[in-house]
Amino acid sequence: MVDDLAAWAAREAHVWAGWLPRGESPETIAACADRHATAIGDIIGAAMWTISSGAPWEGDLAALVAEHPVRDDEGEVDAAYGYVFSLHADGPTASVTMRYMCGGRIAGRRGPNNHLTIEVRPGQADAFTGRVVDDIAISTIEAWEPAALAFRDEETLMTARRGGWSIPIGYRIWIADGVGRVETSAEGIESRHLAGGSYLAAPDGWGADDVVDGMLRTFSANGLDKIRHT
Repeated sequence: MVDDLAAWAAREAHVWAGWLPRGESPETIAACADRHATAIGDIIGAAMWTISSGAPWEGDLAALVAEHPVRDDEGEVDAAYGYVFSLHADGPTASVTMRYMCGGRIAGRRGPNNHLTIEVRPGQADAFTGRVVDDIAISTIEAWEPAALAFRDEETLMTARRGGWSIPIGYRIWIADGVGRVETSAEGIESRHLAGGSYLAAPDGWGADDVVDGMLRTFSANGLDKIRHT
């Protein structure tokens, strides 16, 4: 079992998830984002979300998404890259900002163009437990069905030094079956099949070096490294 005393509990941490192009419409994006926001709001105790412009996340959600297309350096809409926007909410457990870039038709050269990040700033360190992290991660998987997901703090991110199309490393990792399946895991790393993928969990009390080492050994044992995209 993971520890209740989390190494990241008093620090800012984040979730990253990426997926291959699906060309989602504003209506589909709005439905996924609303499902996501509702679930995360329940976890952190927040009822009100605002979108990037400062407007409340309510009413015609597809129209709100459509107001945020990706634009090129000249300010022109670049439809091939979809939409980019953020949602923010404050709760007693944490303040959360969710940034989305989705609906694009291009996979990306340096990494997935279609992706999200969730910045989590703890409100109560003792409430920001591994169970809360699991709930946030699972809600994200269910709402967006990504290719891969990781929850990590800055120390783990810098220690791992993985980017681009590499499967990310963190205290929690989810890898879709289409990317690869985990059949065995390194000592200390929990593994279970969840929502069409493999969910990995490192002990919450581990330091970054141990997390990165355990996850890399698990990847190696299962022939995993990158998200296939070509």
